[in-house]
Amino acid sequence: MSVAAAELVEQVRGAGPQLEAAGRQAEIDRALPPEVVGLLRELGLFWLKTPEELGGRPLDPVGFCDVLEEVAYHDASAGWAVMVGNGTTGYLAGALPDEGVREVFPPGGPLPIMAGQFVPRGTGTRADGGYRITGRWSFASGITHADWVTGGFHVEDDGDVRIFCIPKAQAEVLDTWHVAGLQGTGSHDFAIDGLLVPAARTMRALGEPVRRGGPLFRQPVKLFVGNELGPVAVGIARRALDDMRAAATPARGERAAFRKSLGQADARIRAARLLYLDTVALGWERFERGEADDALVDLCMSRWTYAVELCLEAVDGLFRYAGARALSLDDPMQRHLRNLLAARQHLFVSEENFEVAGGALLAGD
Repeated sequence: MSVAAAELVEQVRGAGPQLEAAGRQAEIDRALPPEVVGLLRELGLFWLKTPEELGGRPLDPVGFCDVLEEVAYHDASAGWAVMVGNGTTGYLAGALPDEGVREVFPPGGPLPIMAGQFVPRGTGTRADGGYRITGRWSFASGITHADWVTGGFHVEDDGDVRIFCIPKAQAEVLDTWHVAGLQGTGSHDFAIDGLLVPAARTMRALGEPVRRGGPLFRQPVKLFVGNELGPVAVGIARRALDDMRAAATPARGERAAFRKSLGQADARIRAARLLYLDTVALGWERFERGEADDALVDLCMSRWTYAVELCLEAVDGLFRYAGARALSLDDPMQRHLRNLLAARQHLFVSEENFEVAGGALLAGD
């Protein structure tokens, strides 16, 4: 672990009690409480994938995962917000045109937080100075505390696929986040209708040249953001194991089946952690050697998917021994299980990742 990452991990541990104390309120509010957002801002945790010249504190991929895992250990919704805030903000920070990035990152101004998705759910037509865009985008995690929103769109004139960035005030935030897991992430939909977006605040979805930052920002987009779900899942699962151990009664501790469940969970969580970290390190090493081809990305995605599945299996196995009291909304065990179930539904955690990776293996890549 790098010195910078180790320092941040210690700072997150110090802030852990504040993150944990707000966990239930985040679920009730369906968004992170302002004091938690302020704490994450103060620690600089939204800009660990933002170029240094824009005020970020970019970490190497393994160091970033160590920090993110620690945040998720203390609160899943906070970890999810840090995950999304880094991926969306950092990706645009590296590739937006200079004029656009000066708007989003004004010199001397506060660093922005972005929310949204890069999937092209909208359509746009060319207009004077930019694009007139219409569409609706879902699962904009963190939009309740974000400053800007981003989304993908198809250009009707030529079929190009681009990404835009606009102030959140110019979008309609739709109250859609009524869910069973990760409630505190505020992952609402948003929409725009015929909004003129300057060309300088758009970029091609694929193949846009990186304008700033180091090698970190020249990775394939799936390597840049796809490694984030593993540490979130492992952080949640680690906490579930610790909470289960702490809540074990003497009678429960005498049961062989319960001891077996603890041992299996520990092995699965450690296996998941080793798998995702090894894969992150492999992806970074191969990229630095200029060998980050599609087959490598496919294999990385499948292994990160399996890491999330292992964590869910571990916590599901523990939950059956938590007793009826674990059904209470104030009990952390049901929250850990629901949050991992929700995390597994993410677009990047799909069985298709195994199918595609299997194809790459059969092709001998």
